[in-house]
Amino acid sequence: MYIKINSDSGVAPYLQIVKQIKYLVACGSLKAGDQLPPVRDLAMQLRINPNTVARAYRELRYEKILNTKWGGGTFISDEVKQIAESERKKIIAEIFEQAIHKAINLGFTEEEITQLFVNRLKAHKGGNKK
Repeated sequence: MYIKINSDSGVAPYLQIVKQIKYLVACGSLKAGDQLPPVRDLAMQLRINPNTVARAYRELRYEKILNTKWGGGTFISDEVKQIAESERKKIIAEIFEQAIHKAINLGFTEEEITQLFVNRLKAHKGGNKK
């Protein structure tokens, strides 16, 4: 599991951990039953306070993404399949929102944005990823 904290992002480190673990679940890199590193180990790896990792894990437990077995570790929840699908949709919606916002700022019309998207999708299907 690879997690990186960007201290310049303006996003709280615990939220960065939460978002990255959700992404790893959504893309299938983390699956139900997978064990996460202990709080102290991940904190040392990321060079952050263990309380920050503990807060991220608490948030993920609250969202039913993680289960903690006292004395046994922290694991990806069995309920993660349903969560993964909704998280995948959230991730792509955020990407689309950013792209739409940038396109509008560049002066593109709704029709132009739609056509660009359709063209890119067709190019991708055809194997031409330019």
